[in-house]
Amino acid sequence: MSSLPKGTAGSKDPATTRDRAVFLDRDGTLMENDGDLGDPSKVVLLPHVSQGLVSLRENGFKLIVVTNQGGVARGKYDEAAVVATHARLETLLCQATGLMCVIDAFYFCPFHPEGSVSEYRREHAWRKPSPGMLQAAALDHGIDLASSWIIGDQERDVQAGAAAGCRSILIGSPHGNSAADYFATHVNEAASRILQVDAPTVLASVVTLHAANPNVLNDKVLRSAITTAAESLAERSGVRLVSLEWSRQAVTATVQGGELIALGLAAELRRTTDRWWQVHGGSTPLWAGE
Repeated sequence: MSSLPKGTAGSKDPATTRDRAVFLDRDGTLMENDGDLGDPSKVVLLPHVSQGLVSLRENGFKLIVVTNQGGVARGKYDEAAVVATHARLETLLCQATGLMCVIDAFYFCPFHPEGSVSEYRREHAWRKPSPGMLQAAALDHGIDLASSWIIGDQERDVQAGAAAGCRSILIGSPHGNSAADYFATHVNEAASRILQVDAPTVLASVVTLHAANPNVLNDKVLRSAITTAAESLAERSGVRLVSLEWSRQAVTATVQGGELIALGLAAELRRTTDRWWQVHGGSTPLWAGE
């Protein structure tokens, strides 16, 4: 068993163009854990995690977990258990998102200066609040740290990000004792904040719904109902609705994010507004193709 911290996903030679990343704390950020957890069967995703990670991946961010695992130093479990726990976390995330890959790499630090296992009983540059894991990941994966973020639920996550030159979002209520750049209640809210702040550099996608009948969208009441539904759906799903553009027979939505996000919003908007249309006297489908 290696005594060195490691990433559990394969590394690559840094590319000539450097990528942006979101570094993610594990326990209390992605999954439930009030203490040391080295049992893969006990991994439980926190609410709103999968939606946020999909948004970030759709917008070109690498996702890298950086986690202190002092339970190894305390003899609670070994490094193999950490790797197995990460494999289970990735499996659950893939199932929740429908993606083939969610986390690009896992990095963990098994050392702790007060550990009971002598092999791991020491301080280490990878242990947060030190920035070692972030810096190692940047070298392994060609990441521009100044364009990257860290999301975590502890101040040590914020401190590690600051030391590496990243911006930070602390999961929890805002308070004056933190150096975090922003606060969020969960990962999806944090992802929305990142996409809002980085708006000039993130992807935007366009999707159009075509009305079944000519001129129907000239009705001001119907337009208002569609606009209200689109804004409500975007807010609930953590998607930024950039604009709605109208013609006599179509409405075009521009959203911040990739094609998958835009198509998902359009499908739900179609269902919601068609129900409204039928309730309010529409005798035929509102949208073409139904």
